Amino acid sequence: MTRFQQGRHTSAFILLLLNDGPAYGGQLLSRLDDELPWNPIDSPSLYRTLKQLEEAGDVTSEWVQAGDDRPVKWYRLTETGRSTLQAFHEDIRLRAMNLRYFLDKYEQQKEDPE
Repeated sequence: MTRFQQGRHTSAFILLLLNDGPAYGGQLLSRLDDELPWNPIDSPSLYRTLKQLEEAGDVTSEWVQAGDDRPVKWYRLTETGRSTLQAFHEDIRLRAMNLRYFLDKYEQQKEDPE
């Protein structure tokens, strides 16, 4: 399958998952693999996007070490991130309406060729 603009909404999905609570990168990637019907987000794009989100103030991070395990960087959604998530929601809701139109129209054309 051809991929168009891979990762266009990577930030939205990351913010959505962090809205459930703090997580580290590996957890986020695992959830994306498990929960998205089709996951175009790979490890490099995840961490690149987390860095961009942190620079924008949408997330904060801290290194946490449990026992003798190596430290893990945990990410947490900020109030700014919640506002950004809300804006993504509206954008994606409107795009979904257009995509539904496309899918319905395409299927209609397949059923009723002129």
